[in-house]
Amino acid sequence: MKRILSTVVLLVFIATVGASAEIKLSSWTPIFTGIDQASISIDGKDASVAYAMRVDLRAKGISFIGTPHTGTLDTVSDTVSDFAAKNHAQVAINTGFFSPCCHAVAESKDILGLSIVDGKIVSPPSDNGKYNDALLIAQHNKATITTVSSTTNLSKVLVAVAGSAVIVQKGKNTGDVNKLNGADAANPRTAVGLSKNRRYLYLIVVDGRHPGYSIGTTNRETADMLIRLGAYTALNLDGGGSTTMVKQNKQGGIEIVNRPSGGKERLDASALGVRAFLLHE
Repeated sequence: MKRILSTVVLLVFIATVGASAEIKLSSWTPIFTGIDQASISIDGKDASVAYAMRVDLRAKGISFIGTPHTGTLDTVSDTVSDFAAKNHAQVAINTGFFSPCCHAVAESKDILGLSIVDGKIVSPPSDNGKYNDALLIAQHNKATITTVSSTTNLSKVLVAVAGSAVIVQKGKNTGDVNKLNGADAANPRTAVGLSKNRRYLYLIVVDGRHPGYSIGTTNRETADMLIRLGAYTALNLDGGGSTTMVKQNKQGGIEIVNRPSGGKERLDASALGVRAFLLHE
């Protein structure tokens, strides 16, 4: 009975998103050492469903892997599931925007903005002022969400992914500031956030384009979700048909956590994988 009551308490009204909607967060469930999973939703006429992972950057065994340079451009496209399986990741999400989009065959892709894998630059910061907001992960999982440029010192960065906008800054919702990539439209979304003490990295995917289940979110609504999760800074990544989160199941296979809007996974240019110990390992 205590467990049931505790879950109910955690599912109470959290925050208003307009006149007829509210955000609800489930309890966090440990799935790997240092990684917890939860679901979050917006109720009302604009109902949307999201899935979140909370990564403890200080937990033993946590490490990160991105999509390395291959092919004639920056990378060769792949599904997030195949990326996770090939790289032995326990959790993975799609990351940066890319071009060309969006063919259903593996092909060389240009990543729009910064990408670093194993300390090597796969794609440099953009020179046109777009896609220059990025998540940087250095040694000992020291993570930062910041704006980069061609003059930024990236020598200590091990893994980096770029997005279209910082949608949470110092705990404040900044989702209206950057209007790139349909910021004001309800779409599937992928985003990452950091807690104020930079101990926790939040990964979130919002399902969309499924009326009656989940229509998706604007940048501002996505930011509201991340603030509720505990983010002090947050970055919007590639969304739409690219939005995908996967995890390793108990049998060692890879399963899709969310519902990609196209009915199946898109072949994306890049992904971010989290490696972790199994529980009690």
